[in-house]
Amino acid sequence: MKLSPKATRWRCATSLVPLDCKLSAWSAWSACSASCGSGLKVRSKWLREKAFNGGRPCPKLDLKNQVNEAVPCHSECSQYAWRIEPWSICTINTVGNSPSCGEGVQSRKIRCVKKGTSGEVNTVEDSLCDQEEMPPRAQVCFLACHHDCVVSPWGPWSHCPLQCDQGSERNRSRHLLRPPAAEGATCPEMVQSETCILNSTCFTYLYQVSEWSTCRLSENAVCGQGSRQRLLDCVRSDGKMVASQACEQFGLLTGWKLVESCVIDCPFSCVLSDWSPWGQCSHTCGSQGKSVRTRRILQEAHEEGRPCPNQLVQTKTCPIRPCYTWLISDWSPCTIEGADCGEGLRRRNLSCVTHQGDGATSPPVPVAEEFCGDKLGKTIQQETEQPCFIPCQGDCHLAEWSSWSACQLTCVEGRSFETTGRQSRSRAVIVQVVENQDACPRQVFQTQPCKGGQCHSYQWRTGGWSNNERAVWCQRSDGLIVTGGCFPQKRPSVIQHCHPPCTKPFSRCASSGVCGCEKGYTEVMTTHGFLDYCTRTPGVDTSKKADVKTNSGRSKPSQARDRHTEWTLRPVGPDGRVKLWVYAVTAVGFILILLVIASSFLVCKPAQPTKTSPPPQKPLTLAYDGDIDM
Repeated sequence: MKLSPKATRWRCATSLVPLDCKLSAWSAWSACSASCGSGLKVRSKWLREKAFNGGRPCPKLDLKNQVNEAVPCHSECSQYAWRIEPWSICTINTVGNSPSCGEGVQSRKIRCVKKGTSGEVNTVEDSLCDQEEMPPRAQVCFLACHHDCVVSPWGPWSHCPLQCDQGSERNRSRHLLRPPAAEGATCPEMVQSETCILNSTCFTYLYQVSEWSTCRLSENAVCGQGSRQRLLDCVRSDGKMVASQACEQFGLLTGWKLVESCVIDCPFSCVLSDWSPWGQCSHTCGSQGKSVRTRRILQEAHEEGRPCPNQLVQTKTCPIRPCYTWLISDWSPCTIEGADCGEGLRRRNLSCVTHQGDGATSPPVPVAEEFCGDKLGKTIQQETEQPCFIPCQGDCHLAEWSSWSACQLTCVEGRSFETTGRQSRSRAVIVQVVENQDACPRQVFQTQPCKGGQCHSYQWRTGGWSNNERAVWCQRSDGLIVTGGCFPQKRPSVIQHCHPPCTKPFSRCASSGVCGCEKGYTEVMTTHGFLDYCTRTPGVDTSKKADVKTNSGRSKPSQARDRHTEWTLRPVGPDGRVKLWVYAVTAVGFILILLVIASSFLVCKPAQPTKTSPPPQKPLTLAYDGDIDM
């Protein structure tokens, strides 16, 4: 479909419009990365359209083509706590009239509630509270009798060393409320001790910091100076996050830096210089001239700035001016005025022309000589006529000079001690009448000194043998096949000869000068060491034509010998085939075996008993069969 000029201009204009990278709006903040303590919450933008045609590029994206922003967050670790009520009265199981004293049981209620609340309605499920810290709901109690020793409840345990040293202990104590009334009665122990065990009876604490947030800027800022921050947590040695007061209680030092400054690089767009002036035209005439102008990059783009364009060079065509050149024609035939042979002149024409259209591919058009100028024309004008010669019938004359040969040096074993070489050319003598051959001059040679000559070595090369013949040629060290250069005395033989000649079928003359067999055949030699005949090698496939030749060739050496080898006791013949008599002997042996088996069957077959004379032992045999009916 052909577009209108207006549609073409619109399409070209819109295809060059740069399109900036487009991202989505910020997503909602995610949940805090830590369910307990300090973490990060993240929001994201994802890619919608990539930059095109030099538009503003996208910021650094992750593997999911997203841009992320992270800020610190904190989740309370102990939002829920166990709330306990006072112990009930110690209940003692009494039997009969026994006193209401001694060992009993008391209980209390515990509830899981959210911290900072009060009242029964704020009770939540027990699973929300720490199950490991769940207090007991019942305990054994002791109600002293009137004559027993009465002591107070146990006081709190003393603190273990901060490092929970191995072998250290903690203590608790109680005091006497009433001494025993009976003489000789004793009170229970007043002090208890137990070993301090790490993560069981004592703990250590340390500070732990969260990951840094992304660089945050002031409001309405898109780049420049900002800050990032992280949060501090108190962690118990068993990995449990606890309130920061626990670390403060032990006097731990907080040397962590929680806020630091950061910088977000501001994007810089590419800065280009102005276009340079248009340069001179590459051609003074014709339609191939081009003019060029350039610009250079003053500042590369940075971050999300607009990148530099790829086009830093522009070209345009120059105004078309016609080219005028002198055109010289080919030499005309030699013309002699008033004669048929002898000396004459040949001419060529000189004209001023110009080319219309696409350069030299269009035919030249003659124009006035003033357009081409006179300087070059006068120089060529002197070469528009040249003497020539037409030989008369029966005369002999010299042909044109040949081109100069390559520069040659005198070399000894591939080395030359000369700096100047020689090159030559010749003119052949054309003899029109054989009777005038003796009167004609000989071929003319010319030599001249030259520079840059090379040394070459020459060596005889040979091809492969074919029907006892091969090609032989002389080759120069640069690969050129030449005539001359190699020593004739060292020329390899072209024809291969064997004595006596190889006349046996499938025989050939080997490189050693001895007759051998072709591929696929084995030599059978005489006692004097000469080839007797060629037999096919077993297991080697040859063509049908080769089989016919082999059979005919076997009948030639000696018919008496063939008949002897045909009927020897060897089962395999010289051609690798099994002989016929082997098959005959196998068949006869098989028939004899069948006859022997048949004869044995007829001789050993028992006779059939008749009905008139049954064997007398039959009743006796039945009597000994043990039949009950008998």
